[in-house]
Amino acid sequence: MSRRRVVVLARPGAGRERTEVAVQEAGATLVAVLDPTSAGVDALQAAAPDVVLVVLDPVIETALDSFDAVLADPALSVMFDDADVAAKRDGWEAARWARHLAAKLHGHADVLPVAPDPDAPQGLQQEMEALALQVAALPSLKPAPVQAADQGEGAVVISAGVGGPDAVRQIIGSLPTGFTRAVLLRQRVDGGQYDKLVRQMQRATTLSVRLGQPGDTLVHGQVYVLPDAVDVQQSGASLVLVATDGAARFAGLRAADTAMLLLSGADTALVDVALSLRLGGALVYGQAPDNCFDPATSKLLVARGGEARSLAEISRLLLQRWPA
Repeated sequence: MSRRRVVVLARPGAGRERTEVAVQEAGATLVAVLDPTSAGVDALQAAAPDVVLVVLDPVIETALDSFDAVLADPALSVMFDDADVAAKRDGWEAARWARHLAAKLHGHADVLPVAPDPDAPQGLQQEMEALALQVAALPSLKPAPVQAADQGEGAVVISAGVGGPDAVRQIIGSLPTGFTRAVLLRQRVDGGQYDKLVRQMQRATTLSVRLGQPGDTLVHGQVYVLPDAVDVQQSGASLVLVATDGAARFAGLRAADTAMLLLSGADTALVDVALSLRLGGALVYGQAPDNCFDPATSKLLVARGGEARSLAEISRLLLQRWPA
């Protein structure tokens, strides 16, 4: 099988350097590294890539506007990473990212680095994942009751964290203009840079993406990026975003008209919420662990009796439930 040709779009820095190494370790051919603040679209087209890996930082957001037409080409695979996150990866995280990248580039499911000798001490990350699964299997653990609304309307709720942005882009990118539910995105972001996340997600979808604020009335076919301490409740016939002192519980959504998707790096605290909504008829799925950068929450969901599906299957089920 021929090696896929990759162009990295990024400004100079540690994030770009680590991304270059990851591409090479993933078995791809790095054909060009371009700074979008100085290189033009012609340079990207001349490299004839199969894949463009964009390493985002605030400075290049505006520069990417001139690349939008090329990046929208359906024949081109486009992936995104964050420069700050990439710069901090080392050890286990760097190895896992390289495997995750290889899985995306080559379409296989081998995401995690080769496991160490079982008799050797496990790393902290492996110990935490093993502990999470052990805790999940305890019989005393049951879904915490969430008094979901039995009237009104629901929404599509997406939770993601590390490794989640690409998965989120695939899901929202599959939703057509005129999608008949609002989408609530709870993506954990370092430093609370939600305005940057809004811009990144808008590039992936024809739906309108905006930062959700208390007082907003939800509109069908819009994606609301939820910052910390924002939840949703019914107000008459509408759904309204509200401020909350604690974590969002999404109890204002009618369960039978709701979907909750727990993607890579999702908040494990939402497993109880998701399972309670599922009892009320909600669609609840985790991202398939074999193709998930951080599968801890998906594994926990499955261990508690939930389901995990591929991103393509999740998209299909959403459109089956709410056809445009």
